Amino acid sequence: MILVTGAAGGVGRQVVTELAKRGVTIRAFDINPKVEELKEIGATETFVGDGRLLADVEKALSGCDKVLYIPPMFIYDEAEIANRFVDASVQAGIQQFVMMTVTHPNMSTLPQHTQKLKAEEHLVYKGLSDNLNYTILQPMHYMHNFSIPMVWASNAYQCFYTKTTKLGYVDIVDVAEVAAKVLSEPGHANATYELVGTDFLSPNDMVEKFNQLTGRSADCQQVPVETIVNYFSTAKYDSYFVKTFQELAKTYSDYGIAGNANVLSWLLGRQPTTFDEYIQREIEVHQLN
Repeated sequence: MILVTGAAGGVGRQVVTELAKRGVTIRAFDINPKVEELKEIGATETFVGDGRLLADVEKALSGCDKVLYIPPMFIYDEAEIANRFVDASVQAGIQQFVMMTVTHPNMSTLPQHTQKLKAEEHLVYKGLSDNLNYTILQPMHYMHNFSIPMVWASNAYQCFYTKTTKLGYVDIVDVAEVAAKVLSEPGHANATYELVGTDFLSPNDMVEKFNQLTGRSADCQQVPVETIVNYFSTAKYDSYFVKTFQELAKTYSDYGIAGNANVLSWLLGRQPTTFDEYIQREIEVHQLN
């Protein structure tokens, strides 16, 4: 059985879907009660639990052979939670531990990246000291952050960083496919894989592509980062969340982020999904016309 943590999120749901296609048994774990809905898309079992509680972690791991660890988003003790899962996995005799982190965790201006760097470091040391079979997956900024249904409905894309700064992108479906492959095929021990698509786009570029493919006239709007942060309920009481989002906006505006698509292409056995293909797929999936 494979334990998938953070399973109720967008990445987790997609990974569960891909694993289910391969006929494996899946235990989906999340603090969000909506994780129970994943039985409808192929999860064998679901478990609502808290990664901060060792008892919940141990219970989640019980009876599992492998783990896909997807971290929670923008929390101050992210590395501690990851390390708890790693240590408990060693004690439970887990055969393979796959950790999802982020491209360039060594970018120190991004708190959520440095948290993942600490988690990666702990996993590597445990791999050496306890012979834990591990793989680290480092996805780039996800294409789904440009929500096609939302842009379609509002005829606008709101970004929280400079409209001309370019970022690398990756499709969530490609990442899920790689995660399922790594968990079901041999040969990935001690590997760290950057998962980056071929597109390098600014918000202006993305809106232009959207308009070209749809014939619409959506507008790219740069808004204060506080406007975006306030969409999240945690912003009312979580200063770490707010600070992390502010640092994200500043880093993206000042530098952007980039990577190389070679590794993802090799793992997929094909070229990664392009942003144009992503737009077209989302239009079909959501039946937009």
